[in-house]
Amino acid sequence: MKKKSFLIQSLIILLLSVGIVASFGIIPLPEYSTEINQELNGEIFYLVEIQSSNILPPAPDIVDQCIFKIDISSPITDEEKVICTSDLYQYSYDIYLNNTEIDENQNLVLRYWDNSSNSEMTLVINPENSEIKKVNNEDVSMGRSAYEVNSLGEKLLSSWDMREMSARSAGIYYQKNSNIIEIFNVEAPTNYYFESLRWSPDGNSIVALDTENAIIIFSKNKIHEPIKLHLSSSYSPQFEGDEKVIYQLIGWNN
Repeated sequence: MKKKSFLIQSLIILLLSVGIVASFGIIPLPEYSTEINQELNGEIFYLVEIQSSNILPPAPDIVDQCIFKIDISSPITDEEKVICTSDLYQYSYDIYLNNTEIDENQNLVLRYWDNSSNSEMTLVINPENSEIKKVNNEDVSMGRSAYEVNSLGEKLLSSWDMREMSARSAGIYYQKNSNIIEIFNVEAPTNYYFESLRWSPDGNSIVALDTENAIIIFSKNKIHEPIKLHLSSSYSPQFEGDEKVIYQLIGWNN
């Protein structure tokens, strides 16, 4: 009898739980267009981690870190590898790839620790041919992308600063003078948000990484709907069978 009473109580609790979830509703992930607007151009650079596809723990292992780019001016948006940390071991094993920036000449600037001089050094990478040039730190002039501010003085705002942890929405915002302007807001699960925001060179578009590891482009003036970039799954053959995870966006050049 007690066993039967326990089963009935468990069933009631289950039904109540299902009712509560149904009353609040299950919010699906946002959907985006994948058709590139013809007015968009340039190359978007991003940092990826190549992770091993281990079945047994510990998993996954980070095999390498690489910078990739995608040319959104081209009708075929295939991604290309620019450089990996494994390509730079002749300089150091302490490469700060996650601090890569774009200089005023549209080159990639990254820093590393040089054990021979016991100091931080700088490499400049030509993104078109992956040519590496060692330079003095003071000879590098950084672009505005390092500060998340465009040429009009408009500053991108972090999603963490603009949302509550329990919020069932995600948005893109920027600040101009003392005004905070909303570009995009969508109903979404509480664990969905945008990060790693970067301006386009003309300051009219924003590229962001979402928590589904997708790259999304937004129009500041809402000329077009948000666009999700379709990335090819083919990249460096030496990483075949491993998983490529986008770690952060680096910038957008022209």
